[in-house]
Amino acid sequence: MLDVIVIGGGFAGVTAARELSLRGRSVLLLEGRDRLGGRTWTARWGQDQIEYGGGWVHWHQPHTWSEITRAGLTVELSDPPEVASWFVGEQRRSGTADERDAIAGRGWDRFVDGVRTSLPSPHFPRQAIGELARMDGMTIRQRLDELGLSDEEYDVLAAELESVAHGPLDEAGAVSVLRWHALSGYSLELTQYTGGRVTLTTGTRGLLDAIAGQGRQETRLSTPVAAVRCTLDGVEVETRDGELIGARTAVVGVPLNALPAIEFEPALSEGKREAIALGQASRGIKIFIRASGERVNQNVIKPGHEFGYLDTEIMSEDGTQVLIGFGLDGDAIDPADLPAVQRALDVILPGYRALEATAHDWLGDEFSRGTWAIHRPGWYTHHHAEMRRPEGRVVLAGSDIANGWAGFIDGAIESGLWAGAVADGLI
Repeated sequence: MLDVIVIGGGFAGVTAARELSLRGRSVLLLEGRDRLGGRTWTARWGQDQIEYGGGWVHWHQPHTWSEITRAGLTVELSDPPEVASWFVGEQRRSGTADERDAIAGRGWDRFVDGVRTSLPSPHFPRQAIGELARMDGMTIRQRLDELGLSDEEYDVLAAELESVAHGPLDEAGAVSVLRWHALSGYSLELTQYTGGRVTLTTGTRGLLDAIAGQGRQETRLSTPVAAVRCTLDGVEVETRDGELIGARTAVVGVPLNALPAIEFEPALSEGKREAIALGQASRGIKIFIRASGERVNQNVIKPGHEFGYLDTEIMSEDGTQVLIGFGLDGDAIDPADLPAVQRALDVILPGYRALEATAHDWLGDEFSRGTWAIHRPGWYTHHHAEMRRPEGRVVLAGSDIANGWAGFIDGAIESGLWAGAVADGLI
């Protein structure tokens, strides 16, 4: 019998498998996709390397930076925009990034007011849960609407927050904004920096491969799991092909929105079932557009747009550039419909011609059912602690239930380290 079966080959699962194997445990890692990485995915698109999911890292993310250092990897810093644009209603305005940030900052500072009291130690999100409870009960939209902002301040901040939430502001919890802000040293400037300026030279795949290569676990791809059953002496995992595999314990590193596809026997606790039914709110698109036009680093935001945060990602030698866009609804635009992409581009960045576009449908992907973790209201008050409590010999893991950088690679690595230690103690 194996010591541990790890289900899910994202950063959390790969990290947990490595840790357990280095502790001398026999480990089998099962991944439903034909690749490791989960919601991170480095791939080639023409002559360029792009990140269909994941991408940015920062030295304020301690677990990630430690792994980058351990693996001897290097990072790159993207160029700041030369032109920053924003919308007030349908009116487009342009200026410098500093000018737009000053507008966003006025609203942002009001939004996060009180965060030092409610999240005094952001890697321990429930430390002051009594202080956090009011904001934890609110959506981003509810918090935004109570700030008394001008039209310009409201639209600029709403666009920024849609890119954070990667979903509707009336579904995403307000604490998701507070968490990112607190983890970034209680600074808007650093919040923007941690989430959009520093990338791995190798892509995220380089870091994933480094972590996976440090362990001695067996890995099986294209092996989705149908059920996890507790037995008298451990667990039994059933794959969709009907294979039964026994182990002393299991780590389930599957995104919150994908957990309903796995049957648990006996059923998970009522609290866990409620949290899984609630799910997390992100449902957006991360789209790449190869475009021709003025050779200028652009950054433009517009609330409610199909890709309302649009930024120059790569300036190509042939005069074209790759724009990266984030929209709040993955169903709002089809990247294969180039005329539709062009119409949307004409609205947000007129003067550029879309040559091709690509994106992965994370919402339709059965192994993710959404993008990065953005929790709904009430998560930290009612669900966070319960999701982290081991269920017999089963330990849930993943960026979605991280204490720190939930929704980031760092949160996944943190959760994998923690889950590995917990599972080892259950054997």
